[in-house]
Amino acid sequence: MGSLWNQVKFISKLVSALLTFVAGVALAGHQAGLWTFSSGWRFNAAAVGVTLVFLASVASAVRQWRAEAAERTLRYVRQGTGHALNALLFRVQDETGIDMRDLGATAYVVTRTGVWPRRRERLEPVARVRFRSVNACCVDWRPGVGVVGRCVALARLLVVDVGDLDRQLEGVTATEWEELKQMEKEDGQEHELTQGMSHDEWRQARGKFSVVLATPLVRRSRTGTTVEGCVSVDVMAPDPFPDTYDLLCGEAVRHAAAAAAREIGSVLAAASG
Repeated sequence: MGSLWNQVKFISKLVSALLTFVAGVALAGHQAGLWTFSSGWRFNAAAVGVTLVFLASVASAVRQWRAEAAERTLRYVRQGTGHALNALLFRVQDETGIDMRDLGATAYVVTRTGVWPRRRERLEPVARVRFRSVNACCVDWRPGVGVVGRCVALARLLVVDVGDLDRQLEGVTATEWEELKQMEKEDGQEHELTQGMSHDEWRQARGKFSVVLATPLVRRSRTGTTVEGCVSVDVMAPDPFPDTYDLLCGEAVRHAAAAAAREIGSVLAAASG
């Protein structure tokens, strides 16, 4: 709904700009003697221009008010989400013994960008907690791409040893990568090896993390359930333990991640409600 409304507003602005331009040109041409309008037509053109300017001023004031409200909401969401992610990392550290400095947690929400028919979905990070700096991963995560994207697309918790995948895929060329993705698609493997990424995206992401856990953010309503995003926990490379994957697969860690996702989902629901 939000994306459709944004498109309606975009088209309305274009139409308003066009009408203002036409009214201005018509009046300017009349003043220059290029053509002649009756007094009624001149009044109509002037009225259109004045009305559009008035509406633009009102819309600007409303946008300013909404921007301030949105900023307050965003602060609330980031604060609540940050608290949940911090608690999650402490719980993971307690359950696995992995130092929090080797961990990171991020909450993503699905956003829609662009104008139909080129509209696309992407995963926007709402909050991120990390206690040690790491080289930024510039991949534009989206549903079906990467561990977090596949978590959203499949609507289920995933734990992936991405470090092991990186070692398996080392030396694969771009052509071989596309062939591998095609084989995964034909065999119904849900991109378990390539994680739905392109070869360039994999090259940007490889070597940064050893294991990634992702659990979906699910919103329930009377009409059903909707996956709004996901919560991820990642272990930075190099792998601090030889059994990191098994540690993150533990039932206690899974429950902690699911609990954090429910808490963050409640924060998002309260903010949007």
